Amino acid sequence: MNALSPLSQSFIDQHGDAEFTARAPWLDQLRQSGLENFSSQGLPTPSVEEWKYTNLKVLEKLDVSTSSEAAAVDPAELIWLPADMASHKLVFVNGRYSQELSEIGELPDGVKVLSLAEAMISESELLADNLGKIGSIENAPVLALNTAFINDGYVVIVEKAELEKPIEVVFVNKADASSSNHSRNLVVAKDNARATILERHIGEGDYLANHGFEVLVEGGSHVKHYRLFEDGAAGINLSTAKASVGKDATYDSFVLSIGGRLNRNEIHVACKEPGAHTNLNGVYVGRDSQHIDNTTQIDHLVPNTTSKETYKGALDGKSRGVFQGAINVAVGADGTDGQMSNKTLLLSDESEIDSKPQLEIFADDVKCAHGFTAGELEETSLFYLRSRGIPEAAARAMLVEGFLAEVVEAGVDEEYQEIFKAKISVWMEN
Repeated sequence: MNALSPLSQSFIDQHGDAEFTARAPWLDQLRQSGLENFSSQGLPTPSVEEWKYTNLKVLEKLDVSTSSEAAAVDPAELIWLPADMASHKLVFVNGRYSQELSEIGELPDGVKVLSLAEAMISESELLADNLGKIGSIENAPVLALNTAFINDGYVVIVEKAELEKPIEVVFVNKADASSSNHSRNLVVAKDNARATILERHIGEGDYLANHGFEVLVEGGSHVKHYRLFEDGAAGINLSTAKASVGKDATYDSFVLSIGGRLNRNEIHVACKEPGAHTNLNGVYVGRDSQHIDNTTQIDHLVPNTTSKETYKGALDGKSRGVFQGAINVAVGADGTDGQMSNKTLLLSDESEIDSKPQLEIFADDVKCAHGFTAGELEETSLFYLRSRGIPEAAARAMLVEGFLAEVVEAGVDEEYQEIFKAKISVWMEN
């Protein structure tokens, strides 16, 4: 084992003093497995292939504490959905559920929406059957760290039911000093269930938000998971999602990365039964010295599963983007159809993108393809708009927004598209 960095050792040392909301033998064992796994790896460095383009050394400059303090939040800060859009709302402040700011409301039969801390007490058996079961923490040190400090997050269980209103989740980080929180979130959809999750991340100050997601979609169910990351300028947000998709089920993911000093979204999807399908879509926009990393892996494990993945970005200033997308087709997974595309607009001479799409295929009769492009705005399109009397700045904004809007329209239900398009427009105005 290599020597651990001071920050990695600090996390390990703080674990013994961590204040956990609930204890149970299975839960303590899960946390301990996370601690042991993280202790054997430490925080990843660029020498690890999956982290080749993203360096967490920036964390070493922070004196990160794993304790989270309560903070005052103005309810007006939490508003991001249209006034006439009802939702089941959960709010987390510095990693802890805020009952005062949340409003879950009445739920239909077959649906449970609650905080992880509450579920540990009232739904312990359900959690024991599902938490920590999707995906491995081996060779996943950031998720292992999250597992070691499991304490709160959201839990959504939908069985034989369709949620008409979206589940709205807002994560707020307000740090007076360097802090970290490690939310763990669980979504289970079974027996033709339907659910939409609208998730937003905001913050102020120096902090590390380390989120873990487990999503189980089975039996013809459909989960739509739309996330907006607009962390504060000094915020560091690491997110690892593991999804398991069963027979005739669908997992849709859309991510808009628009803020933060460093943002990494890692998504692993396993298509485990025939008819499983996943759509992964994302938009990333960066300026100044922002670093935005989207890393995905889709595993087609059985015959007749499908996936479609599209990520687009626009980078300005000295910002840097990373896209690592892998489609793996297992032996015998004939009939797989997996498509991947990554396109980036470089709006300045100093912005850059590292893109590494890859296919690994061990089956016959498959349709798999990937594509990558990076470049500047098309001068012919810009010239055309300017010839119509449109000022250059406005013309550039129109082209960039149109380029990115294609992914929003493909990856988000129509009733929610304007939420994300408006965020992109504000970014362009600034």
